[in-house]
Amino acid sequence: MIRRADVVSELAVVLLRLDGFRDEQTREVILDELAEETGERVVVDGTESGQQARSLVLNCARHPDVLPTLAALLRDFHGDTPDTHRFADLALQLAVPPLLTRRERDALRDFLRLWENDTWRSAFALAASLVPEPPRDLVHAVELLEDLALPPGSVPPLLRFVLALAHRSAPDDRGAMLRWTGEVAARLKIPVARLYDVADSRLPDEEDQVVLVLRIQPYLPARSEYLLSVWLGHGPGQWVPLAHEDDPLALDQIAARMDDFLATARDYHHAGPSRVEFMLPRELMNLPVDTWSVRRHTGGPGFSLGQLYPVVLRDLERQHDPGVRALWREKWARLSWNRRDLQTPLMLDATRTAADGEYELALRLRSALTVLVGGTASWHEHSTAVPPEIDLALNAGVPVMVWHRRGDDETDRFLRSLAHRLDLPDEIARLPDSCRRWRREAAVAPYEGVPASRVALLWDDPDHTPVHNGDFRSLL
Repeated sequence: MIRRADVVSELAVVLLRLDGFRDEQTREVILDELAEETGERVVVDGTESGQQARSLVLNCARHPDVLPTLAALLRDFHGDTPDTHRFADLALQLAVPPLLTRRERDALRDFLRLWENDTWRSAFALAASLVPEPPRDLVHAVELLEDLALPPGSVPPLLRFVLALAHRSAPDDRGAMLRWTGEVAARLKIPVARLYDVADSRLPDEEDQVVLVLRIQPYLPARSEYLLSVWLGHGPGQWVPLAHEDDPLALDQIAARMDDFLATARDYHHAGPSRVEFMLPRELMNLPVDTWSVRRHTGGPGFSLGQLYPVVLRDLERQHDPGVRALWREKWARLSWNRRDLQTPLMLDATRTAADGEYELALRLRSALTVLVGGTASWHEHSTAVPPEIDLALNAGVPVMVWHRRGDDETDRFLRSLAHRLDLPDEIARLPDSCRRWRREAAVAPYEGVPASRVALLWDDPDHTPVHNGDFRSLL
């Protein structure tokens, strides 16, 4: 928290840099104007210039609106300069009383000790719709929230923050924090009903609290370099940007940064992201991002990303195609809300695409909601580009697809079995977690080539996006 004494000291230093204050006659003219506009004749004490500057600041601060009026007069006399702007900013800080009393701040400090090493950042972002900078630590977070301006009678972001933490705390701690919030709200004359409204909408569901979204865009044609943007999502419509690179990166450079992004996600939820989503161009749709090596903790052993977290692929290109987007959204809605009427997933055989023809395949995909692709042994083993079957399905608005990057007969049997299971209610919603389970099982299998070890999952919600008109949308 910025102390009042520090603000007073800096205001005095700024005054000493202004010619109008150092010149006694000009200073008297300014004080006369101040008295005329405010009705307060401010006395300046002290013999040294530093004492006089500090005396003027303190005596002005004792009267409402006098210090901001002095700031306006200094700007009239000296013009728009960095010093007059700084004085005006500091004057507002000193003129507004702090949100909390000393007793309230001491009690809050005791509560927050419980959260110093825990995941408080998601509560912070839920409490503040806009802050000037990301908090460095918990103390800095409280300072930022207390400094936010708000309309009279509304619930301060700091109280929203404490409410969010209270509902994550043990019962005894929760009760004490809620009583503290109620007492502060009563002193600030905030209606109790408004405080309860905030408490009732405190947190998103724990199971889907933190999601990482990575967007990898081609930089230039025929160049194996890409532009990276990364967001962390928590709760409905809440996004925090973690990266937005203007310089192109190679794919191995992007993979090397995953540990940093995952560590930030764990700051928001101790278990890390509930899902990691890769928005990829078609040329990378078969990229095995789930095999990228990451660490569960700093300095720990390496694991495949897909073993630790549910990893899903998303199509970057149809985001910008209005025609496909409408069909895609309609199909996702049918998957999401009409689970009792789900059709059996469409099973495609990649070995027959050439014989059947793309037109025939496009007709079959027109009504498909979920597609499984077998016969993928015919695909080029090391290609990251989207195969023709996947490309046609994406253009048909299919939101969910499963395929294997190195198929064989055993893999095809696995996919046919999966097609029958996906007829059951909620199985499609569980697919990201199911894929993680399959990858873990494959990692400890006593032999190689477990069918689920190289499964790719496209699971593409058209409305779950931090990007609006190509720009960032975020809290921080």
